[in-house]
Amino acid sequence: MSLDLSEFQKTYVYETRAPVAEVLEDLKALGKLDARAERKRILMGIGSFVSMCLGISFAVLSQWLLSAALFATSIVLFILWIRSKHTDLDNRRYGLVAALLQRFQVDLDANAPVDVKLDLAPEDAERKCVGKRKRGRWDSEDFTDAWLSLHGRFADGTHLHLSVVEHVQKRKRYGRGSSGKTKLKTKRKGKTLLQVGLRVKPERFPGLTALEARARNAVKLPPGARVKRVRVAEDRVELRVLLDEGWVARGPKVAEPSESLPGRSPSKTDASRAVTMMLLSLYQVLNYSSSRGQPGNVRSLP
Repeated sequence: MSLDLSEFQKTYVYETRAPVAEVLEDLKALGKLDARAERKRILMGIGSFVSMCLGISFAVLSQWLLSAALFATSIVLFILWIRSKHTDLDNRRYGLVAALLQRFQVDLDANAPVDVKLDLAPEDAERKCVGKRKRGRWDSEDFTDAWLSLHGRFADGTHLHLSVVEHVQKRKRYGRGSSGKTKLKTKRKGKTLLQVGLRVKPERFPGLTALEARARNAVKLPPGARVKRVRVAEDRVELRVLLDEGWVARGPKVAEPSESLPGRSPSKTDASRAVTMMLLSLYQVLNYSSSRGQPGNVRSLP
């Protein structure tokens, strides 16, 4: 394992160049760190609540000194609980990387390491803010969070590049509620942008650039994902996709059409499945290009 947890907790950025098995071990360690932090936050929250309740109870019984001490303890625990929240890692992020590496491991070049940069700092960290301005009565903050970059090489020599970027906007303003009291009102919206690219040797894929117009028709995606851009050049193919914000790293097993029941709410977008389908779509374009000029062996595109 190459992960230094003490160094990681200074920036919450995991960056390495290592074999897939080693990266998976590091991601498992991050999951354990996240679980410990979650247990600690729960205990702090419970301790704060119990101390406050005991302080109120003793105050009712006029034991002011003890009640004041308990109340002060509850305040300290509450502050620690609030501060500890910044250590909460988004398990969707490291979970997505783990799911993809496990899925692609058999096809990746066993002798080539993967390059991973995974930013697990909060999406609204100050360093990710790209603008603050007024939007009518709202104070608005915009954040761009490029939290994943992954490079690898498949056994067939094709180079993979995967990136994920979150765009988040937060708004707040003070206004009067129905009770007439001034309240803080907040809004939030965001989107997730996936990009998968494959870099190849042009001589292996002749006439690749001529397929750009047809490549979009080759793209197949799961519900909740939609194409933003398809780019084809002589030495690469790239696909950008927008995901619904409430995605999950790995969804449940996909049900057969006959299993879908009326009125049942759709599952959240499976990000690992989206990436897998993006990759397969790009390979379909490459396979068609490599088979051109070979009579009886031309693979079709939609």
